[in-house]
Amino acid sequence: MHFAALFSIAAAGLAAAAPFSLPNGFPNIKPGNLAHTQKTAGGTLPNTALPTDLKKDAIATLQLIAVNEIFEVSYFSTLYDNVVAGKEGYTDFGGLDKDYVVKSLAAIRAQEELHAAGANAILKSAGASTIGACNYKFPATDFKSAIALAATFTDVVLGTLSEAQQTFALDGGQAASGLVPLVGSIIAQEGEQDGAFRLIQRKTPSAAPFLTYSSGAFAFNAVAQNFLVPNSCSASSNVSEIGLPSFKLLTPTTTPQAKNMTLDYTTTYSDASAQANHIVYISGVNKPVVVPIKSVSKKGDSATFQAEFPFDAGFSNGLTLAALTTSAGPFDSAAAVADKTVAGPGLIEVN
Repeated sequence: MHFAALFSIAAAGLAAAAPFSLPNGFPNIKPGNLAHTQKTAGGTLPNTALPTDLKKDAIATLQLIAVNEIFEVSYFSTLYDNVVAGKEGYTDFGGLDKDYVVKSLAAIRAQEELHAAGANAILKSAGASTIGACNYKFPATDFKSAIALAATFTDVVLGTLSEAQQTFALDGGQAASGLVPLVGSIIAQEGEQDGAFRLIQRKTPSAAPFLTYSSGAFAFNAVAQNFLVPNSCSASSNVSEIGLPSFKLLTPTTTPQAKNMTLDYTTTYSDASAQANHIVYISGVNKPVVVPIKSVSKKGDSATFQAEFPFDAGFSNGLTLAALTTSAGPFDSAAAVADKTVAGPGLIEVN
């Protein structure tokens, strides 16, 4: 079975009562609306055969991709609506023409719709649970901050999709032959978006030669902690089936710079201690860097502490992930760090 052919079936099979939706039926795009979505996106869903036999890790990875893509559709829908309506804070586009911005956001939203639809179509074909929508919250207050935030979560997505490719390759079979090249094309598309977001911010379009890698657990928690309305994912959304761990919040409260410095952190992990915990940084495609924490202060259900930010130890421009762990490592991957994480990810952007 193919992507397009599955749509008439999937439209009835996904979570029908999901809180977030679009007039075209998304996250269950109505078959009669698919052509318009594809035209707006600038291309179609692939017409290649869908995998029918996937292993557990591949299924969980696709479900995470669907969670993230549905969130992105909601995010860019909100941004699109704010720009079209001329909402306060959404009228200064840094010299860009409004019509161009509107058309670009419409295209980006449609592209993310197809990413989500494609992930769910594959899950459906493989006999796995598809993912529905939740309700979402967005902290951006103007166009500038919305674009900066979009660049940050796209950085996380790019790092996570590379891990997805690794998962599919190691699983072999239909995951390796069908999903590795598919995800590669999505990485390229997301990279084009990210470069545009950086240009709008007057940053170098490409942050670094090798972008920061991530893990599914960090990507899931980044979305859940920052954008999901608590308890808004219904049972029919199947989000709870993914089985990824939930971490406590970890927030850098010092503005990071491209130099060695001390960062202040706050966390909802109230048991933090200098004896039991460490901060681990993931930057570029380098081995994670472990540093001790100090000056721990606890108050109620939260704690504050400090940790060194050794930027000159080989960190990259753009995104660096921080995690509060129960181990000093050493670690050889983002997934290994996630296995020992109690709070995170802290999202650090340096340019």
